Amino acid sequence: MRRPGKHWWLHLFLLMVAVPTLMPFVFVLNNSFRTSSEMLHGYFGVPRAARAALSCAWRALRGSPGPSFVITDAKQTLALSHTHALRYHLRLLLRNYRDAWTSVRPYLRNTLWVVCAVATGVLILGTATAFVLSRFPFPGRTVVFYYFLSTMMFPGVLTLVPSFLLIKRLGLLNSYSALIVPMVAGGQVFAIFVFKSFFDGLSQDLFDAAKIDGAGLFSLYWHLLLPLSRPVIAVVLIINILGTWNNFLWPFIVNTDPRYHIVASGLYVMSASESASNPGMLFAAYVITSIPLLLLFACATRAFMQGMTSGAFKA
Repeated sequence: MRRPGKHWWLHLFLLMVAVPTLMPFVFVLNNSFRTSSEMLHGYFGVPRAARAALSCAWRALRGSPGPSFVITDAKQTLALSHTHALRYHLRLLLRNYRDAWTSVRPYLRNTLWVVCAVATGVLILGTATAFVLSRFPFPGRTVVFYYFLSTMMFPGVLTLVPSFLLIKRLGLLNSYSALIVPMVAGGQVFAIFVFKSFFDGLSQDLFDAAKIDGAGLFSLYWHLLLPLSRPVIAVVLIINILGTWNNFLWPFIVNTDPRYHIVASGLYVMSASESASNPGMLFAAYVITSIPLLLLFACATRAFMQGMTSGAFKA
C-alpha cells in the first residue's frame, strides 16, 4: 500500500513549475481591476477599489458607527453609509469589465457564429468523406486519401496569398464567408485523417448486420457510424474550435470591416485604437474572451481524453 505523501517531492516540483506558468494569468486578472493611474505607479499590487471594498465590507460586518468617506475627486468628498460605499467601490472595481464588454461583445458574437459554422462544416464533410474512404472500396481510394494527407505538409503561410486572391476574386472579402469557407476547407483534412483511422478499426460485421436489417446508406452513417464515433468527434471538434478561436492572421487580412472581426483580430484592433490608453480595460477584455475557452476546457477535458485514448489516432 502506497503511503500518502510518499512522492511529496514530485508534487513540490510540479507546484514550482505551475506557479511561474500561472503568473501571467494572475497578472492579467489582477490588472484588469486596476486603473491606469494605479498601473503607472506599479504593475503589481492589490487594486485600490478592492482594498476599499473590503474595508467597507469589514466595517459593515462589524457594525462600526459613522459613515464611510468616499473621495470622488480633488474638490468633493461624499459621506456614504458602509453599504452604499461598498456598492460604489464594487462598481469602480468592475468598471473596466463594463467598458470591455461593450467593445468585445460584437467580436464574441461573430466568433461564436464562425466557430459553430466551421465546426459543423468540418464535422459533416470530414465524417462523410472518411466514411466513403473507409467503407467503400473503389479504384484509387488510397491515392485519394494520401492526396488529402499531402496537403497537411504545406504550412498555412505558404497558401496565404493564393487563398486571399481567390477569396478576393470570388467577392467574399469583408464577409462571414471569407472566414467560414477557407477554415472548413483547411480543417477537414485533419478531420478526415482522424475519422478514417477510427472508422477502419470498426468491425465490418456491424455494418453487415445493419444492412441485413434494412438499413440504408444514410441510416448506416447517421444511426450507426456517428453514435460510435462520439469520442473521436469530441477530439476533432475541440481541436477545431481552439484553432478557429485563436486564428488571427487570416481574419485580420480578409476582413478590414470591424463588423466582421472575431476575437483574435478584434483584440488587436482594440490594442491599436484609443482603447490602448486604458490598459485595464484591455486586460479585462482579455479575461472576458478567455472565459469561453476556460469553460470548454473544464467541460470537455474528459471527452477529449476519452477520444485520445479510444483509438482516434490509430494509423
